[in-house]
Amino acid sequence: MGDTSLRGGELKKMVKLSKKRAMSFAYCPAGSPQDDVFYIDRKKKPEVIGREARAESEGTKLGFGTVESTGRVMSLTCTRELPQMAKKLKKYLKLEKCPMNVIVLDADGNVLEEDIEDLPADPEMDADDADVVEDAAPAESGNDDAERVDALKARAVALQGAIKGAPSAAQAPLAKGYKSAIVALKGGDLDTADATMGKLEQAIAKLGNGAEAAAPPPPPPPSADPMAMKLQTAATNLGKRIEGLQDGDGKTRLETAHAALLTQIESGDFAKAAATAKALGEAITKVSAAQTKAAPSEEAASPEPTSEQAADPNASEDGQAWNAARARLEPAVMNLLERNMGDVSKMRAAWAFFTEKGDTGAFVDGMKVVPGLEKLIAEGEAAEQTDAEKDIPADVVPFVRARLGWSKARTQLQSEMMKLQNAILAVCQGEEFAGMANDTKALFSYLESLDDRLEAALEALVVEPDGARRETLKGDARKVLAEYQSELQTPFFKDVDANNGFTTVSVTGTATSALAEVDAVLAKAA
Repeated sequence: MGDTSLRGGELKKMVKLSKKRAMSFAYCPAGSPQDDVFYIDRKKKPEVIGREARAESEGTKLGFGTVESTGRVMSLTCTRELPQMAKKLKKYLKLEKCPMNVIVLDADGNVLEEDIEDLPADPEMDADDADVVEDAAPAESGNDDAERVDALKARAVALQGAIKGAPSAAQAPLAKGYKSAIVALKGGDLDTADATMGKLEQAIAKLGNGAEAAAPPPPPPPSADPMAMKLQTAATNLGKRIEGLQDGDGKTRLETAHAALLTQIESGDFAKAAATAKALGEAITKVSAAQTKAAPSEEAASPEPTSEQAADPNASEDGQAWNAARARLEPAVMNLLERNMGDVSKMRAAWAFFTEKGDTGAFVDGMKVVPGLEKLIAEGEAAEQTDAEKDIPADVVPFVRARLGWSKARTQLQSEMMKLQNAILAVCQGEEFAGMANDTKALFSYLESLDDRLEAALEALVVEPDGARRETLKGDARKVLAEYQSELQTPFFKDVDANNGFTTVSVTGTATSALAEVDAVLAKAA
């Protein structure tokens, strides 16, 4: 090996520098972590140090881009990424006495993978965090901004502590927002830093972590933002339309929703304001049409939204029920349709009706087909089991049922993770969390380790006649089972069900129960 790869104290030094500004990196994993090549450079381009790292490495794969660190999280924005980069690099950093969590992003800032856990305290690495915040203030800030800069720095330090105390599942998105705030503060964009910290404080407060950061001052006037100006114009036009309506219950509800719209614009919540404006415009049209027909009874029955529903139709009770049903049913429906099990034509038609009604806000109509969908799913799963058990020896049936049980559990895991994803998106809203929909997709990567290898191992037992070969296959199945059970002991799976900070789910519980049933079958089978 050459001397390109960073080791020990030199590695720690460069990681600390990456907390102050972005730098180029290159990473070439080898057969074992001690042979990996990881290089950070302050001046050279990523492609240049990538060639140097490849020349030194014993491995054939190469990843490069830029690296920035916040606290104990290293973020790699990749021009070229590698499979399992987060996991492999984290092992290398730990080996070199520089333990860090790792997040891998693509060039657009979307999270590709991450390896996040609660790391043990490291006085040397943690002590540097305050220095980063101290250095974040731009040197050219004048005396007029000095007090504001000091206040923002104090809030940043408080936020660091609050993020470290947040549930593990919430730390990655919060750390990403924190990074944006520090970048803005470094660049002298105090308004953006102020607004971003405010959003983070609100998100942490919703998680119940009791963030003690000072309340942010009022946001800058919305007129300073082009989107705010556009929404303000739309709100003015909508207000004029409401004024032209006849007095009545419908007009009163619209006025309430219009007041909510103005509040959202003033607070800078432009995404929600845009949805409100759209819903409000449609509601005004309905009321106007009803009044034109001079049919008060129709106006009274018209489905104009309340202020809360206009702000977000999915926030209504009907919308929440529909979203919960979709998260619960979609994995099972897609699984059965893909494998052509059950009454596929009826299932496809019912699912199309359900999703179409929900997408247009007709949640009550969409929910009408849920009982039928549940029946079709049950029939499809029963048909699969009956078909699988047909014409097989009785002693093989337990293996068939164990395989189908684990397959069904994996579908349920997808459903539970969708529930968590929806809860995270409900909390982390606004421009500061742009791309969060893509970021939350990383949640499903944790399920990749609970793959279909156990199903394959159990299927092999089904088709293998009695004898020594079957005993060998049982051993193979037990090895996969033990690997899955070990995975469920990792920090993510320990926290995800009841300590994720957003909502209660049953990811680990579902997997643990299903694997216990498989374990019982393998132990009992002759």
